[in-house]
Amino acid sequence: MAWAENETKPEITKLLSGSSAAVDAVDVAKMTINGIKAGKFSVSCNFDGWMLSIATSGMSPQSSALDAIGEILLIGFLRFAAICYTWHWYRIISSHHKRGKK
Repeated sequence: MAWAENETKPEITKLLSGSSAAVDAVDVAKMTINGIKAGKFSVSCNFDGWMLSIATSGMSPQSSALDAIGEILLIGFLRFAAICYTWHWYRIISSHHKRGKK
């Protein structure tokens, strides 16, 4: 179904969404069901989702001490990575607008 969405998606949206790895809907459903069965509070389907779940974990429950320590140790790096992502997106948007696209 992604092909149908791409037929009507604005060019800028295609450019921005192309910077992240797409995951097939069936795979997302399987990962979600497996995550729920495993009792996970957050289920990520690719690196971007995993990074976002760590960066926004806040007061979310954590059932594993190892995962909690990993979150604590990674949060600074992931904040830096998030800034790099947004800079990249802003460059895409800026370049798109300089070409006179809408």
